[in-house]
Amino acid sequence: MAILAALLMTGVLATPVAADLNDVPPADDGDTGRYVVVMTDVPLVTEFGADAVTSAAAQSRAEELIDDQEDALRSAGLSRDAAARNFTVSLNGFAVELTEGQAERMKGTDGVLMVLEDFLRQPQTDNSIQFLGLTAPNGSHNVGNTGEGVIVGIIDSGIWPEHPSFADDGTYPDPGVVLDESVFPACDFGNTAHHPDDAPFECNNKLIGARQMIPTYRAVVGAEDYEFDSARDEDGHGSHVAATAAGNAGVEATVLGERMGIISGVAPRAHIIAYKGLGELGGFTSDLAGAVDQAVLDGVDVINYSIGGGAGGIGADEIAFLFAADAGVHVATSAGNSGPGPETIGDPATKPWLTSVGASTHTRKFQGTVRLSGGPRIQGVSITGSTSRIGMVDAADAGSELCLPGELDEEMVAGKIVLCRRGSIARLGKSFAVYAAGGAGMILYNNNDTDDLISDSHFVPSVHVNLTDGLKIKRYIERRRPPTAWIIGGQSVRDRSAPVMANFSSRGADPVARDIIKPDITAPGVQVLAATTPVPIPGTLPPGELFMAIAGTSMSSPHVAGLMALIDQIHPDWSPAAVKSAIMTTAHQDVENADGSAADPFDMGAGHIDPQRPARRGSPFKPGLVYEAGTPDYLGFICDAFAESINPATCAALESLGVPTDATGLNYPSIGVSELAGSQTITRTVTSVATGEGRQVYRPIIEAPDGYEVTVSPKRLRISEGESATYQVTITNVDAPVGEWRHGAITWRSFAYQVRSPISVRGVDYAAPAQVDGSGESGAAEIPITFGYSGPYSAAGHGLEPATVFADNVLQDPDQTFDPADVGNGAVLHEVTTSGAALLRIAMPPDATEASADLDIFVIGPAGNTIAQSTAAGTDELIDIVLPADGTYQIYVHGWSAPGGDSDYLLYTWVVSATPGGNLSVDSAPGSATLGSTENIGVSWSGATEGQWHLGAVSHSGPAGLMGLSLVNVDNR
Repeated sequence: MAILAALLMTGVLATPVAADLNDVPPADDGDTGRYVVVMTDVPLVTEFGADAVTSAAAQSRAEELIDDQEDALRSAGLSRDAAARNFTVSLNGFAVELTEGQAERMKGTDGVLMVLEDFLRQPQTDNSIQFLGLTAPNGSHNVGNTGEGVIVGIIDSGIWPEHPSFADDGTYPDPGVVLDESVFPACDFGNTAHHPDDAPFECNNKLIGARQMIPTYRAVVGAEDYEFDSARDEDGHGSHVAATAAGNAGVEATVLGERMGIISGVAPRAHIIAYKGLGELGGFTSDLAGAVDQAVLDGVDVINYSIGGGAGGIGADEIAFLFAADAGVHVATSAGNSGPGPETIGDPATKPWLTSVGASTHTRKFQGTVRLSGGPRIQGVSITGSTSRIGMVDAADAGSELCLPGELDEEMVAGKIVLCRRGSIARLGKSFAVYAAGGAGMILYNNNDTDDLISDSHFVPSVHVNLTDGLKIKRYIERRRPPTAWIIGGQSVRDRSAPVMANFSSRGADPVARDIIKPDITAPGVQVLAATTPVPIPGTLPPGELFMAIAGTSMSSPHVAGLMALIDQIHPDWSPAAVKSAIMTTAHQDVENADGSAADPFDMGAGHIDPQRPARRGSPFKPGLVYEAGTPDYLGFICDAFAESINPATCAALESLGVPTDATGLNYPSIGVSELAGSQTITRTVTSVATGEGRQVYRPIIEAPDGYEVTVSPKRLRISEGESATYQVTITNVDAPVGEWRHGAITWRSFAYQVRSPISVRGVDYAAPAQVDGSGESGAAEIPITFGYSGPYSAAGHGLEPATVFADNVLQDPDQTFDPADVGNGAVLHEVTTSGAALLRIAMPPDATEASADLDIFVIGPAGNTIAQSTAAGTDELIDIVLPADGTYQIYVHGWSAPGGDSDYLLYTWVVSATPGGNLSVDSAPGSATLGSTENIGVSWSGATEGQWHLGAVSHSGPAGLMGLSLVNVDNR
């Protein structure tokens, strides 16, 4: 914290004042958008610590911070009261509406660190408690480790306060929070003027507070009649994750009239504060950052954040979490539900200061059975009730194979079980369509046999089956006259295959920081039974229910948040990095994928959480060693992974202090190397937390990735409690193929402990910058290159090529789901033809559309399949297709969020020829490669037209031909 304060308060992080403000665009030009402005001075938690942010001195300092924020507004040509809201606790900054010109002027204002776009993010347990061993004879719950006295903050869609999972039985202690009305208002419920079911509620010693934190959302989107304009939950998501993390023990659950057993949260005696940061359509980062800010002020110890979006840059909520971690707040977040493809982790799970959680199965599943009259029994999953023997109909014959609302033939469907194919709309939307058409049951089948089977609280008795079984049922309906069957739902059975990674769980590598292994960990996230809201948004859930069993990394994240609360109860002085490390290094790896293959670190992270018994050595409560990291270390990570977001002077200052500014140097509990050219040495430092054990001697056990040699120095660590030791891991490519990830591990073992870290390595022929930037009609640059082989090498220049610019307007897509059929109603099509190309680049930077728009890009290749997409939060889209096949590419601009109903935009494309030539020259380059050596390539250009954006490439060729490209980006707009 001392290093951070010194860096921030001496102005090292400050964005330099523009040399000539007359060069900045006028303050009133461009479209208006929402931004979060981050100031350079540290927030209160860094200056005073989390325990003193409500002190008189801190509040006086808060007034000074707000004065400085108002000065920044005035310096940028705005009124001092223009801020929509101010942040001072975990984030020093403010939310504000700005034109594009004002945003540029604000970036050049003294005291301003960052100007971040304000964009939307989206929301992303019964037997799992036994599965984790928490209720075993010597498990956490039976030895009093239940989260007593710990405060868990839930930033989500709100909470249903009357739920039995959040009831105060009179035995909960005073949470110790100062209930000052100016700092900590009691409960934000009771807005019956907006919604008659929003009954007043007085918080208690279990649910100690609840706040609605969505002023930006309410100002921009508003509140429908069916939404609660308070902290009350109309979605069910927030109540579910709160109950999973810290809901009461011993709560009897029923779903659709069926008794489902007793449920408990992971930390059942922890206090809960709920922060409604999401509305029906998601949550703005300014609101979410405000929720983090308030949570730190309220004194929470742990935050669950089952919220996310596409991977991209850095949002205001992520900066707030960075400083919250500096204040000692532990944060678990969902990895995303975009699996099983690689590099599908979303923000904020990509950031190393949060603990990102994948989803896997546990040993209880809710089975459903379809009994076909005169045919086989088919098993799937279900949490609904059952039917009698009734008729069946294929939805494809009844007007809508996908069971779209309003498209089913009511005469054919009435009183029957309807076979529906998955896709296009939400699963619950299909059962609602069947219910609305008079159907009596539903069988939902997947489009393949690998997608997950999900238990939803459907509107009619339902069973979810795979494709093969769905096609069996389809053939039965075709051949049997009349086809009849009955559904047996909600059978609780043991799943002996668990844990298995859910197909939907997002996978690594980290798409924006490949040298960090993500997710960090996996936990139960399939068919998790917990709380919901009895008054949901119409058509989304059956009303009147208090429990549901659902799936997602949103469900796995609160398992880890609850575990953090259990650890915090025993070790309140442990840092967030230490707790993350303890959870990761004690995980087990007995996890499979749905196809039966062993899960690797990009599927499960370090493995499955393994709470074991609190008193047992090797549990996350007694890990032996931990990997510590703080805000300066994470700033060093940002210097590498997000260099465009941080002042280079900060990175230079960090380097001078010995803080690594390469992502591989972050002191993380896992080791990732995305570009290993020959050999690389990684440094890590461990700290002993082995209380009362005396000096421990640890020796490394190496599981080298296939094709690599791994050596460790020193060969042993002698370390006592509180001491730290540093070691180096050298990874050398022996015969591993380039471009392919390989996985291994290093385990430091003593007589009492085993501290395991996964290793993921990707070999490359060479390591060089993917892109160098320049400007001017003529110029020059150097490209450093490190070789991963010995042999012939050559470099050549291609281009420069001016951008082809498409200018158009896209409409808001009503369902926000891309489909090529949306052209004219949510999507715009452009076409680019390539022939003999080295690269096709497609870009839409933030300045290419209005600041508050969120436009996405999808690309369909010449073969007719989708080959690329860019769906960053906000609009900052970039797609590179290397060596594109000859033919025509269809590029769709999708209006995921077009404020006001439509958005003008510019789309830039470049086609760089594979044949060398043009006005980009290679002036100097090595003629051969030597394993492990680093050389420089000198390039220059001329004739880059003023006012245009140019792109070229330097090709790197080796013994087998082209190895790759380094792009040369010359932006003269």
